Amino acid sequence: MSARTAALILSVRDVVEDVVVEIHARRARTVLLLAAVALSTGALISSLGISAVAARQVDAGLAASTIDLVTVQSAARTATPADDTGSTDAEEPAARLLPDDAQERATALDLVAAAGTRLDLTELRTMPVSRHQPGTPGGETVTGVTVSGISSGYLDTIRTDSTPPASFLLDEPERIVLLGETAAKTLGIPVSATPLGLTLWLDGYRYTVVGFISSSTVDLSSTIAIPYPTAVALAGSDRTARVLVRTAPGAGAPVVDAIRTALRPDAPERLTSSQVSGVADLRAGVSTQLDRYAAGIGAFLLLITTLLIANSMIVSVTSRTAEIGVRRAMGAGAGNVAALVLTEGGLVGLLGGLAGSALAAVAIVVVGLVNDWTVLISASSLVAGPALGALAGVVSSLYPAVRAARIQPALAVRSD
Repeated sequence: MSARTAALILSVRDVVEDVVVEIHARRARTVLLLAAVALSTGALISSLGISAVAARQVDAGLAASTIDLVTVQSAARTATPADDTGSTDAEEPAARLLPDDAQERATALDLVAAAGTRLDLTELRTMPVSRHQPGTPGGETVTGVTVSGISSGYLDTIRTDSTPPASFLLDEPERIVLLGETAAKTLGIPVSATPLGLTLWLDGYRYTVVGFISSSTVDLSSTIAIPYPTAVALAGSDRTARVLVRTAPGAGAPVVDAIRTALRPDAPERLTSSQVSGVADLRAGVSTQLDRYAAGIGAFLLLITTLLIANSMIVSVTSRTAEIGVRRAMGAGAGNVAALVLTEGGLVGLLGGLAGSALAAVAIVVVGLVNDWTVLISASSLVAGPALGALAGVVSSLYPAVRAARIQPALAVRSD
């Protein structure tokens, strides 16, 4: 070992020993600084970790629900005037938009889990609804409800919590209804698992209540659902009907490309299907937003901590002016004094960052357990805690170190 290397090692050892003595002598201040660094770095790392875990959960939730729903409807409903170059459904009122077996054709397609048809009558004509026969007590028309024709497959497609036993009647031209819970409350009809003897009047005709629709991915709480064939007969056309298709997870895009031809191989151009974004694109957007907010909060806290350390180090340098003067008078150089201050700030930041990483790991695990999430913590994020803490400590000590190095020994020794 060369003399220069030995001298460097001794110098580093002396600086570290002096810093340890100083930290031990000012334990209260050191504990407060450690707590500040630990909280700021812990908040930054935990927020980023929680956002990453939440993004993965959103990814799984999207893959299981929203992104696997494809809507198919008339192309004329979404066309703009500039697109109108030929005949439309409005010009062909007698032509059927969908075949009678549209539900079966859709479900026969690969990667399709369920499919159903829907026609909203309220959009096409006035549909007076009352609890009792119009013109009799209780026969007043109610508002705030929607009358829609749906097929039995529609309930399976939207994942209702429970499917009424009589839902198969939705595929027959019968005068029966299924009620959403809000619609039932509006009509004064009690929700029951066995609706016996319950009726309502729709468009002047009596309909029998055969069940109730529970919550689902599509809000049907205010809907009065009648059989799809009955709705088509009342509307006189199915040009505003739509098919809702639920695909296998992640299979939305290929189904979008094939569903129109499967339903109308003779005229697929009459239909349009909703576009489905990929899981990766949706997750990237969610993850980016969460990371941006989390990083902003953590960076702000880290900035406040850096300023706090800088202020504390300036106060420390000011209070140790006489000591620094004695060191300089005994031969310590300006670089040695600056190294002393920088090392103290870096060591405090390093220890605080270690504590912050530990706090962040605990916070991420607790949040995951409370929300029943799968927790994955990357080693790089935990290593970032001490690194960020040490960096913040060194940066915040730059000005105090320069100030300490510029202290004149003769003046410092005579200072109070």
